[in-house]
Amino acid sequence: MWKNLGPLVALYPTPTVIVGMIDEYEKVNWINIAHVGIIGTDSIMLSIHKNHFSNEIIKDKYAVSINIVTEDFLKAADFVGIVSGRKVDKSNVFEYTVGIRNVPMINLSPIVMECEVRDNYETKDHNQYILKIRHTHVKAEFLNSQGKINYDILKPIIFEMPTKSYYKLGEKVGECWKIGEDFEK
Repeated sequence: MWKNLGPLVALYPTPTVIVGMIDEYEKVNWINIAHVGIIGTDSIMLSIHKNHFSNEIIKDKYAVSINIVTEDFLKAADFVGIVSGRKVDKSNVFEYTVGIRNVPMINLSPIVMECEVRDNYETKDHNQYILKIRHTHVKAEFLNSQGKINYDILKPIIFEMPTKSYYKLGEKVGECWKIGEDFEK
């Protein structure tokens, strides 16, 4: 029997990412965001609570990096989500390289997307930034022989909101648009 939980978002888990940005004084800031969504094949959405300092930089600079989190740097990734850039200088938490669009890219991250902020849909408590992906950088060891991302070895960290927990991506269970070919009702 179903139990109605009300208007609860039940689409978790979602990928954990670190959003990187450089402010007007050329200082790097990082924030841990797990409210990420896909919009088509070339855009993503970040939902960031309005009280976060990062909003001020994003609205001013219009460019960010999206760094996929793995277990290798999870503790540091969690830290940048706990402390505010208003009070703590987070610029030295990660070793980074500055990308083509003048955004910081975490050297430990297996995948980094450089994005342009195209729009912001504001709700009462959150900014929903619509980002156009301009460049996607993937470390060679995470690509298969066809040059595609190999999630069997990548194992990104995913975030589950109801228990506020991190998980590693599990094992592959089938191929999309293939396993249903012989379905019979």
